[in-house]
Parts: sequence; C-alpha cells; structure tokens
Amino acid sequence: MGLKRGRPSRFHLPRRARSPWHAPRARTLFMRPTASPQRVLLLRFYLVIGLCVLAFVVVYIDREGLRDATKPTLDVIDLMYFTMVTVATVGYGDIVPVTARARLIVTFLVMPIRITIWFVFLGTAYQFVIQRVIEELRMKRLQKRLQGHIVVCGFGLSGSVAVRELLESGVNADSIIVIDQQQPALESATALGVAGLLGDPSREDILQQAGIRSAKAVIVAVTDDPTAILLTLSVRSIAPETKIVVRVREHVFQRQLRQAGADVIVSSTKIGGLLLADAVESRYIVPFVNDLLSARGRVTLVERPAAPQEVGQATNAVTGMLIVGLVHDGRMFSFYEDAPRTIEEGDVLIVIQSTRAPRAEQT
Repeated sequence: MGLKRGRPSRFHLPRRARSPWHAPRARTLFMRPTASPQRVLLLRFYLVIGLCVLAFVVVYIDREGLRDATKPTLDVIDLMYFTMVTVATVGYGDIVPVTARARLIVTFLVMPIRITIWFVFLGTAYQFVIQRVIEELRMKRLQKRLQGHIVVCGFGLSGSVAVRELLESGVNADSIIVIDQQQPALESATALGVAGLLGDPSREDILQQAGIRSAKAVIVAVTDDPTAILLTLSVRSIAPETKIVVRVREHVFQRQLRQAGADVIVSSTKIGGLLLADAVESRYIVPFVNDLLSARGRVTLVERPAAPQEVGQATNAVTGMLIVGLVHDGRMFSFYEDAPRTIEEGDVLIVIQSTRAPRAEQT
C-alpha cells in the first residue's frame, strides 16, 4: 500500500512575542541643581507678581491720563483690569491712554514690564525644550573628566549609606556616580552633590556612560543577589582591572560572586546577625563597632601603606595607634595569631587610630 505524497512541510521558527513599546526616557543624567525646580518656579512666580504690581502702581499714578468709553471715572478695579489686559497684550480698547504722558508711560514703562514677563514664561518653556541638549552636553563634559572615580550601582539603603560614608571620609562628590532605575533615588543622590545616571546598572551602555573602564572602584549595592551576580559579570567583562565591591544578602551567593569577578564581598545579613548575637551578652560592642567603621567616629579602622618613620619598628611598638594587622608580600599577619613583626618598606598596615588630634597638636 503506497504512501500518499503530500506537500513538503516547512520548518517555521517560533515567533518571538513583541514586547510593548515604551517611550524613551527624556532624562538620563542627573546633576546637582543650583536650585531646586520648585524654588526656581516659585521665584519666577514671585517675579511675575512683582512686575504686575509694579505695572499697576505705574498705571495708578497716572490714572488721570486714562479714559473709559463707558465710565467717566476709573476705580481701582478698572485700573487692575487695564493693567492685566495690557501686560497680557490683549488690549480690548475700552480703556485707553489719552494724554501724551500716559502714552509715554505705557510705551517706556509698561511695555518693558510686559516683555520681561513674556521672557520669563518663554524661558521656562525653553528650558523644557532644550533640556535634552543640555543633558548631552553635560554628559560629554562629565565623561571627559571621569578618571579614578567611584561608581555606585543602586541607591537604596546600603548604597546611600556607602555614598554618605565616602563623602564623610573625604572623597570628592564630583568623583562619585550613582546608577539607579528610580528617579526619586537619583534626586536624593544628587542632593548630596554626586552625579546620577537613570537606568539599569547591568546594561552595558549605562556602564559605558559611567566610564566604568577608568573607574577606581564599583560598588554593587542592588537589592537582589542574582542581579548583583549579573552586574558583577557585566562590570568585569568591560573593566577587567576595576575593583568590584559587592554587597550580598545571602551568604550562599559568595562563591558565584567570586567566580563572576568580585574583589570584595560584604554579607550584610551575616554581619548584622553577628552583631545581633553579640548584643545579647554585651552592651558596648555594637556601638564600638559602629563607631569604628564610621568615618565620623572617635576611632577609625584604616588600611594604609607603612609610613617611612614606621619602617624598622615592631608592630607593637608604634605609638599613637593600634596595629591589628600587617600585610607583607600578600600575606596577612594579625596581632592575635602571629608574633609582633618588624615593619618593612612596602608593607600595608591595618590600624585602629583616633580621629582626634594628638595631645601635642591640640596644645
């Protein structure tokens, strides 16, 4: 029994569902404004009101030079009406200047006020029209001076604390860029003086705009751990030499982050849990640790190269500070495991020191 030969079948690739189109964001770069938009609009509103009052005062002083076709005399309401229709360039013609002085006043005093008010309105609208052009110019100028800066991905609770701590420790606000997908978060960041980029920090084009290749370090402070892994991979693929500091919630993701290229991993959940456990039996440990880690604390924990005057001294003989760790040729020596060592040139010291000036300098 023969098989019926049908028409050859065609292979069809499944069609990919089209995602809904979204209009591009009109604003990407956020810089610290010289004044808030609300303040600018309020000042311009007061300026317009002041100019209208000035025009009314001028008209009121020379009210004898005005005539109304329907009324023999003009009251305050009529003068207010004439002022507003004149400033607004409506000019119904029911009230007109009839004397030469009144016409000169309208020409040389009221007319400049009218032009100024219109320039205020046009200037406000003009700012909205050219905002995109100004943003592109600012972006190019920003990218030209980006060198050795710090990029903070995510301005949530951890990211905002990190930015404030960097500023407190002396980092220039111009050398910090914050990337976040939420506009209110960027507005809060720019209020601190740093620059902000609106967008997904895991996107390559956003990272390129932030000058990730020439950055000193990238702080990944997103709220989702898988997103942190993806972002770390993206940063490492673009900037192999840039230092990546990642904040992670779950301790189980640390191995994936190491493989993705993270240099330093901070487990906020683990650190918080350890402090909570210590606080059960102690009263002063948690405040001391918070003071130790804060740049504004009475004591700080610093990592720095050994100073020339410290070379040749033992780690337990240096006065004015407590050396808790020493790194020599990539190996860490701690005070609680190793005997005191002689400080050599090129060593890195981990020091607990006071932020207050020494007693000799205070006097």
